[in-house]
Amino acid sequence: MASTSAPGAIERGGPLLIHLEQAVEGAEIPAASALALAALGPDTPLALVVGVPNGPNRVLRPRGGKLEALPLTELADPFGTAHALAAADFDGDGVEEIWVANGDPGRTRGLCADRLFDPVGEGFRDLLAEPAAATLGSVPSSHTVRPLDRLGSGRYGFLAAGAGGPLRLVEQDGRAGLNDAAAEAGLDELAQGGAMACGPLLGRGLDVFVGAARGPSLLFQGAGLGRWVEVAEAAGLAVADLGAVDAAILEADQAGRWGLLCLRRRGAHLLWIPDATGLLHERAPPTLARPSSATALLVADLDNDGFEEILIANAGEPNRLLGWREQGWRPIDPGDALEPATLPTALAAADLDGDGRLEVVIARASGRGGGIGLYRVDAPDHAWLRVVPRTPQGAPARGALVRLVAGGRSQTRILGEGARGAGEPVAHFGLGACERVERLDIRWSDGTVRRLENLPARRTLIVPHPLAAAGAAPDEQA
Repeated sequence: MASTSAPGAIERGGPLLIHLEQAVEGAEIPAASALALAALGPDTPLALVVGVPNGPNRVLRPRGGKLEALPLTELADPFGTAHALAAADFDGDGVEEIWVANGDPGRTRGLCADRLFDPVGEGFRDLLAEPAAATLGSVPSSHTVRPLDRLGSGRYGFLAAGAGGPLRLVEQDGRAGLNDAAAEAGLDELAQGGAMACGPLLGRGLDVFVGAARGPSLLFQGAGLGRWVEVAEAAGLAVADLGAVDAAILEADQAGRWGLLCLRRRGAHLLWIPDATGLLHERAPPTLARPSSATALLVADLDNDGFEEILIANAGEPNRLLGWREQGWRPIDPGDALEPATLPTALAAADLDGDGRLEVVIARASGRGGGIGLYRVDAPDHAWLRVVPRTPQGAPARGALVRLVAGGRSQTRILGEGARGAGEPVAHFGLGACERVERLDIRWSDGTVRRLENLPARRTLIVPHPLAAAGAAPDEQA
């Protein structure tokens, strides 16, 4: 995986990002702290939820290549800090709920209680403010949050990490009350979470990394039946005072070998890769490890060439873009997304205009251009395939693994894992010059697998869960 490029050398020919002026219509968003892409209604376009420090949070819809602000609702939460967002179908109705993490990571105690907004009509209700939440004892005030479908039922819980207390896993029980299932799941460890990532790092199951802002980090290996076992020390992940700010589980060598990439507030960024025994080894090449004032991470195939890029947002210094070139991670030109003088807080990628290419959204706490920056990619017209697995209830199947083979080469995506677990719930694959996909495998959280073969490119494929569809054909959208 070594690269011969100097750590700071920028190579040309990358997916240049071009800034789109006046990205948001109908609202002024001077600062933003978090992003989430969510399915807030059946048969409606994905919404971009923007967390705003000290409110109001906003909901934006794509329209004409730009983002249109919807009227304010209860989700505005004007006194919250909205440090992080997550989206998933919490109550199993086929529509996603929004968790707003209102803890302040600069404090030893949370600043505000978290919110869990359930879409109702044209507005929202906060499930954490209703009597059913009394069984939790106290409402979390968290810094970091991730959705987990631990039982594969299509009903997601939210795993929340705060300022050093035990992790909380909030689920809905069978009587419509709320329950903290962290102890039952083996996740009730103490952590001051600065980053989370979920994926098949150590095997086929869903593993969970909790990177600490301070203190020890945690790594939970999936043990089946909705349980995890903490294995950080045994796996060689004992790093004192990691200072984690964001993380992702990705195909580290773009050839099927998984790795854990962790951005740090201090010191070199880290890329751990497991060996055959499950022991993790730090293998970040100099081009990736080079320290920076990192704030957020995005991993996505921005130019549809079939290889993912890594975008690292930095505070007060240029953002960095790395691409897989000549069997190594090399710095490439990010174009207008360099943004050398802003304070970025979150990154997301989504196909907002329906052309099969991803746009990049940058949330900013400060800097020229306001709280939202929107970029499109200046790249060749490569082929692509977008895959949308559904839960039995019809919601996006976040956490599902989607693997395809095209041109004799395989690629794998974890649905919705980008953008701190609130990314676009679509498996987006660039295919380069390949106009057909030889094989597509989808593995849902309950272990169900479905295979499709000989598929045309340049389509969005909506794939129902086999239990819900009884073998129904996928819905293809050109």
